[in-house]
Amino acid sequence: MFYLSDVTSGGATVFPALNLSVTPIKGSAVFWYNLQQDGSTDSRLIHGACPVLLGNKWVANKWIRETAQTFHNPCHELRL
Repeated sequence: MFYLSDVTSGGATVFPALNLSVTPIKGSAVFWYNLQQDGSTDSRLIHGACPVLLGNKWVANKWIRETAQTFHNPCHELRL
């Protein structure tokens, strides 16, 4: 997750099972693996966002998939 803005107060990303809190700082990023090496979910990485108390929080996410998604849900041409 890329932090695109500073937050005056609040807005941390928290990982409760790890007792970890990441403060949003413009230009910084945080990266984690959601899966164990065997492909099972790593429940320790369940996370959430604290409310922004003052200011704005802008983030960008980049999802990296375990396997290719190209042919799982092929896109079809939309006709309007």
